[in-house]
Formats: sequence, C-alpha cells, structure tokens
Amino acid sequence: MKRFYKIAIISGIALVVIISAIALTVHYRLSAIEGNEQNKNESASQVAKEIVGNLTGNKPNSESSESAAQHAKELNP
Repeated sequence: MKRFYKIAIISGIALVVIISAIALTVHYRLSAIEGNEQNKNESASQVAKEIVGNLTGNKPNSESSESAAQHAKELNP
C-alpha cells in the first residue's frame, strides 16, 4: 500500500510540473504577441482568434497578410 501512495504522489507532482510548464509557455507566448501589437483597440474575440491561430500554426488574420494601407491605417487612426 505504501508503494501505491508513493507512486500516486510522484505522479501528482509530475502532473503539476507539466501543467505549470504548459501554462508558462502559453503565458510567455501571449505576452510576446501582445508586446508586438500596435493596435490596442482589438476586441477580445479578435485576440482569441489570433492566439488560436498562432498556437495551431494557421494565421489567416495575421499582420503579415495585411496590405500596406491597412497597416498604415492601424498605426495612424
């Protein structure tokens, strides 16, 4: 019985470490994305779509696909 509890405790600690690492990774990625943003008037849904796109590798609404006119309009509203 003692062996079972040791395994359960070690597994729990390992799970907490893994979840913490994932949370920190997502936090730093989000901070990097927000730090590079020039447009501060984005809605929460726009930010969420951009985050999902960055995490999945699909970036249909990324700034790199914007035209020069759109980019200039965002910088000088």
